[in-house]
Amino acid sequence: MGIPVTVAQRYEYDSRVRYLEFLRELGTDIRFEADTWICNGRTRYPYAGNHAVSIYFSKIPQVYRELVKYYAILRMRNGITVRTVKTELSGLSTYTAFIEERGMELSRISTQTAGEFRRHLDKQGYATCTKSRIWSSVSVLHDSMRNFEQAPLKNPFYKNPYPSHEKKDEKYIPEYVTRQLDRAFYNEALPLELRTLYWVLRLIPSRIHEVLSMKEDCLKPYLGNHVLFIPTWKQNGGHKEPIQRSIHIKNEGMGAYLIGLLSAQQMAAAELRDQLPEQQRGALFAYQRQIVRKDGRIDQTKSCGVLSWNVVSHRLREICEYFDIRDESGSRYIFTSHQLRHNGITARLAAGFTIEQVAEMTGHHGSTMLWNSYAHLEQQDAIIARQREIIHEPAGNPYVLFGGRILNMDDSMEKRLLGNLRAHRVRGGICCDVTNCKSDMWNCLDCASFVPDAEQFVFYEEQLAAWKSKAARFAAFPLIRQTAQKNAELFRIIIEKINAGDKKDG
Repeated sequence: MGIPVTVAQRYEYDSRVRYLEFLRELGTDIRFEADTWICNGRTRYPYAGNHAVSIYFSKIPQVYRELVKYYAILRMRNGITVRTVKTELSGLSTYTAFIEERGMELSRISTQTAGEFRRHLDKQGYATCTKSRIWSSVSVLHDSMRNFEQAPLKNPFYKNPYPSHEKKDEKYIPEYVTRQLDRAFYNEALPLELRTLYWVLRLIPSRIHEVLSMKEDCLKPYLGNHVLFIPTWKQNGGHKEPIQRSIHIKNEGMGAYLIGLLSAQQMAAAELRDQLPEQQRGALFAYQRQIVRKDGRIDQTKSCGVLSWNVVSHRLREICEYFDIRDESGSRYIFTSHQLRHNGITARLAAGFTIEQVAEMTGHHGSTMLWNSYAHLEQQDAIIARQREIIHEPAGNPYVLFGGRILNMDDSMEKRLLGNLRAHRVRGGICCDVTNCKSDMWNCLDCASFVPDAEQFVFYEEQLAAWKSKAARFAAFPLIRQTAQKNAELFRIIIEKINAGDKKDG
């Protein structure tokens, strides 16, 4: 059974004036009476035209159209995107046509009606995920608009009979295929913007719209390496401005290769900037449009634009056909950009990255979505067991907390805590999990103005030994290993400072 739908706000009859005023925020010229609303105030992506932010009500029967329009306003006031509302209206057109044909009043919809609608959906030949989406939209409509026209609506669609997520192995690109794709996208004959896009998606699990929305200045040097900024709207509460994910890239190996591609694409985008429409200027994935001839020749045009999802999908298909990408059975293989995200997340979980590390990398808030949709190769228990095996961590919770504190901690409790590789002694207590640490506590150690206390020499030696040990034992966790190595180096330098001072005094 599906998860019950929750609604942030419900329709209030007395708030109609505020709802209509909200239309001004959605677009510059929206009339409630019109059947097409161009919500250009909600444009997010540089390549999106008016069609991407237009909502159409013409397929909703006239008798229910006012209801659905207020529903659309309410949803967007709740932070739901234009794209999602358009999808919901597609499902609601099916539902409202169904109840209009039977002459039903919304206030009299019952569980019997819901049963009839389910049988109706089953006869249409829809995919299970489509039926789940339609059912969910109907449920939210009934829950949101229960006070419309001051006539209470029931919600017999509260429980969704269709599963919303199905784990499908075809979302995961087999390794046999990825090796072919990697060889193809190393080929410098392919356009720079497509090679750059592929390797960003391949190496940093991301949504295609997020990557296509990256700006020219997305890559910046930082302490000898680089930081890549990728916008995400998925978890920002529906606000127009995105959250910026920061991905640290080491300038060596594949990291150096990706930095090279991004730098070249930055230069290419800068050269095309003045030729783009104003709303697209500054986008990273600007490109010169090409015409691909049947004989394989590529002719450059004078026209330029910004890569869009539709263009990318078409070009990926062309590339798979041109390089004759096939699976192990010999069948032609066509992949999607989102499959690369599934591959990246699953590979990192299977390799022993913690769920917190992967969530921070991908922009997820929490682990539920990751477990439900992305763990393809191994079961959850197997992945967790693999992580514990790598760092020699015992099953179960290795420490006991009371109200977030450990009361009267004795030597045996302290030893038990520090026996967990994730734990580490810090001034004032013990950190139970350094793998997810976001503290800047080591910044002082890295500062030239810091003067170490020689009386703390034993503590510094203990810290050096502890971090060196963690760096060795976290060998299978690259990000954690690098942090441990950096911290060990900081304490080594502090010890050298103290020793140098002692020699000078002597």
